[in-house]
Amino acid sequence: MSDLLYSEDFGKDENPTFICLHGLLGSSRNWRSVAKAMGERFHVFALDLRNHGQSFHSDNSSITSISEDILQWMEEKEIENSIFCGHSLGGKVAMKIACDHPNQVNSLIVVDIAPRNYPKDHHIPTFDALLGLDLPSIRTRKDADQGLEVLVPNWAFRQFLLTNLGFNEDGAFWIPNLLALRSSIEDLSSNPLKEFDRFVNPSLFVRGGRSGYVRGEHFEEILHHFPAASIETIEGVGHDVHVENRPMFVQLVNSFLEKNFGD
Repeated sequence: MSDLLYSEDFGKDENPTFICLHGLLGSSRNWRSVAKAMGERFHVFALDLRNHGQSFHSDNSSITSISEDILQWMEEKEIENSIFCGHSLGGKVAMKIACDHPNQVNSLIVVDIAPRNYPKDHHIPTFDALLGLDLPSIRTRKDADQGLEVLVPNWAFRQFLLTNLGFNEDGAFWIPNLLALRSSIEDLSSNPLKEFDRFVNPSLFVRGGRSGYVRGEHFEEILHHFPAASIETIEGVGHDVHVENRPMFVQLVNSFLEKNFGD
């Protein structure tokens, strides 16, 4: 079904391939600024994962199924291998692909996520707030913003969530498959790797200094599965590292790739 995956691409076809994967309730648009910057040296693809953005909907939303979509998409595009760059959920998918299919991953960049279990309950209130919004009464994005304000008090987070709201002649609708994602949240929150999974090539893990997703006590888990990993911190930013400080993120990625893989 990966022929239904939506993707945006930047850069020239002859350049090395660079695949960007977004996080939960994100989309390919979250990577546009980075993709444009990296497109000077790479052929960058930013994908919408299943049940997100303009890609297909399915009742199954497991990390394994998402990983299989990406691999099939690569086969259809005749892409033998690629640099993989994934944020949050996209980072989990990238880690799994790297460990299961190392020959298809030139190098790995993981943004603000670790190979560990995260509490599933963290996301449930957000899904319930979105699913509880009275869509027939919504006429504008401002209406939706006001409807979510009590349950989602963080303004910036609400604006991120509202990128998933669409409008047509019938009114407002949610673009992602919220019910499928909510029902899969235990799998999506879990560690995608098994005890003995390894990716031995150089990898880059970038965390936000103000984010709690990757803390010092998680470094051991990262190095267990990715023994050649470098771990970098961008201070002053939260979970959306690549959005909050794009120039520093791009600089770290370029330095990592030049050091370990030349041009």
